[in-house]
Amino acid sequence: MLSMINRLCVVAALALGVAGAARAHHGVTGQYDAATPIVLSGTLTAAAFSPPHPMLSIQVDTNEPPAFVVGRPDEYFGPAVVRPEDVGPVREVELSPVRMFYDLADQLSVGDRVVVVALRNCLAPHQLRSTWLRLSDGTVVSYTGDWAPGVDGCR
Repeated sequence: MLSMINRLCVVAALALGVAGAARAHHGVTGQYDAATPIVLSGTLTAAAFSPPHPMLSIQVDTNEPPAFVVGRPDEYFGPAVVRPEDVGPVREVELSPVRMFYDLADQLSVGDRVVVVALRNCLAPHQLRSTWLRLSDGTVVSYTGDWAPGVDGCR
């Protein structure tokens, strides 16, 4: 009988630990810097479309933002910028975990040119999260649902 209680305690502890880690990962405790939307324009080097988030790897190759209109003044508080440190290296961007982004698996291929507008998490590990991207054919994929709290600059 005691071993059954011990097993139940272990299962409960594991469930609580996984739930806590998932909650922290999914931006519940994150704050995304909406004062500085980051433009990543370049070549897709890898893409993964499995939970918890679709992930894109982008070789950023230009320091000039391409012409585009995001049209989200309530979500992005400041002008979009290309950060000098992003030009050259491959940047990882997680997309919101919503069906429309998982469905991109059939539309994106390594080598495609993409434009992504991302927000940086103020909290470590400072991941980039996006809800807006333009595909190589010009199609814009944009999710405007509530996904994480935007802040007016990281403190």
